[in-house]
Amino acid sequence: MRYREGQDINNLQQETLTSGVSDITVAYTLVIGFIFIALARYGKQAWLMFWGIVTVAAVAIYVVIRWFNLF
Repeated sequence: MRYREGQDINNLQQETLTSGVSDITVAYTLVIGFIFIALARYGKQAWLMFWGIVTVAAVAIYVVIRWFNLF
């Protein structure tokens, strides 16, 4: 990012991720995880089952952390 000469960089606003965007991303990730699991069962692929379970677990951990405000 470039700044103009004489611009005070200490007073710039920081962009934040809105909760709506993060919720949509988490929901999409959960759907992808379940698709991975379904495809793994259909195709008998252990690696895809592993990544599906890891994806669903990551979403579950994120949701628990967010609901209980642990961080």
